[in-house]
Amino acid sequence: MSGETGTRWGRVGAEPAPEHEGCRVKTWPNPARQRIRETRAGRRGGLAALAAVLLGMGAHPASAEYRISAGDTLEVTALSIPAFKQEATVGIDGTIMVPLLGEVPAVGLTLTELRQILQKSLPAKAVRQRNSDGKESIAVIEPDEIGVRIAKYQPVYLSGDVTKQGEHPFHPGMTVRQAIALAGGYNLLRFRMENPVVETANLRAEYDSVWASIARESANVWRLKAIIAAARADKAPAPPPAATDAALGAPGSRATVAQKLAEQQLRLQISDITKEKEHLQRSLARSQTQLASLTEQQAKEKEGVTADADEYDQVRALFQRGAVVTTRLTDARRSVLLSSTRALQTLVQVTQLERDKSDVARKLERVDDQQALDALEKLQVAESNLTALRSRLNSVNDKLVYTGALRTQLLSGSRARASLAVFRQNKTSPDKIDAAEETELQPGDVVEVLLKPDPALRGIGDGTGQN
Repeated sequence: MSGETGTRWGRVGAEPAPEHEGCRVKTWPNPARQRIRETRAGRRGGLAALAAVLLGMGAHPASAEYRISAGDTLEVTALSIPAFKQEATVGIDGTIMVPLLGEVPAVGLTLTELRQILQKSLPAKAVRQRNSDGKESIAVIEPDEIGVRIAKYQPVYLSGDVTKQGEHPFHPGMTVRQAIALAGGYNLLRFRMENPVVETANLRAEYDSVWASIARESANVWRLKAIIAAARADKAPAPPPAATDAALGAPGSRATVAQKLAEQQLRLQISDITKEKEHLQRSLARSQTQLASLTEQQAKEKEGVTADADEYDQVRALFQRGAVVTTRLTDARRSVLLSSTRALQTLVQVTQLERDKSDVARKLERVDDQQALDALEKLQVAESNLTALRSRLNSVNDKLVYTGALRTQLLSGSRARASLAVFRQNKTSPDKIDAAEETELQPGDVVEVLLKPDPALRGIGDGTGQN
């Protein structure tokens, strides 16, 4: 208690006592005590009657057996002092602050039990108060004048398909229906989506877009399979894209456009492959012709080298006998060297040409293999995309059916069925109570509202919708 409060409260009939810092005890001589007793006796009957009336008003049937919980706000009053009013919120430790007593346990008690505790704990008290004229007067608080009421209960909480979720004030006798009304009523537009009227248009556009993507990706798959089949002589060509789109059920306009584009791409790609192969074949033919020419030249060069070598041997023999001059021997040696050089150059050209021919032949063999390998990699990605698009299409289709049925339900004014559950805290863990709209609530209850769609919507969203 503060020092100011301590100066106003004193024990009636107490012996004089020294003043303490922050708290002075006021005493009176016997005449003052006699006047107080006379005043108390005169008003005791009226106060008792007023207390009975107020207590009768506070004994509401809904709160008669209600036990105080943390979060409740209690109001403690004294009937003889209208200005005296103390509101205190029950803390998480289960206590409230009461003047002259301090912290008093309150959780788990009824209002009657708490009032009895306060009456036993509070002795007769006298309060010195100042009136409007500035004069001081003395008022006495008797234990039976103490009043206790719940000024504010814990709120109730609503979650789920209501317009305004969160906490809402509680009043005695509140039902689930009243709490939902405080929350703005059921919210039919909270079926995990936006406004179904607007959402239907958005979903329809998305549905068309996904279908177009499926038709395009299906044609792409057909094109890649056709390339792979063309690269493998042992595999028959793939069916035309129209059959694939028809099997998917794609609209004719989308299938036709995608088919034409795929056919054009396939023709261009096959034409490019054919041109590449023809170019390599021409290169291979030129290499073959050059190789044949160089091979013939190489044979002649070998003959020339042999002839020049024989001539050189003859000239050297004559030179040793002195039959020819040195110049003749030098010319013969030069001829051998020249023919040997030409033969070596021809051999190098033949070797290089054979290598180039082998490379061209290998490129020609790899044209189909490389095209098939690239097509296989792209086909894997395309089929994965096609699977994802089909799943997305099923999802959009289910949403379309769902929103369409919900829109019809909203426009027809039919009412959704609500599943109501109340979670009520007990000593250990919350209890789940299956509730109805007329179920009475208690402070601190959590109400979960789940709207169930029309039975016509059953199965939607679980993959069973039509594609």
